[in-house]
Amino acid sequence: MPFQKTPPTRTAELCDLAEDWGKVIARRAFGDAGPPDDVPFDTFEQIAVDAAQALTRGTIEQLLRRDTQRLGAVQPCPQCGQDCPVRTAPRDLVVRGATVHYDEPVGHCPACRRDFFPAALHVAP
Repeated sequence: MPFQKTPPTRTAELCDLAEDWGKVIARRAFGDAGPPDDVPFDTFEQIAVDAAQALTRGTIEQLLRRDTQRLGAVQPCPQCGQDCPVRTAPRDLVVRGATVHYDEPVGHCPACRRDFFPAALHVAP
């Protein structure tokens, strides 16, 4: 999948949303009264890091899941063009700040006797 930058206005909107979720996480962690005075700063930081990793995992897993669903149950073999069944194989992807579980689509062509990895990005939405 090629890397492309998100348009700046959309990025700002998403960052605002994530910041709002950070406020929700802070309330869930310590309640409306906030943390007691004896909680060290590194506890705050660890809560934020764990939440950011969970947000990263959840976002990427959902986007990949949607991409995989768009592929459908069959895809053409890139060599002979025959429709071939697509299954998924579990794979962990290490991304910035998290490890993401990915059920990677894998096609198998019985005619060519080869596996291939269909790219959901080439499928029209």
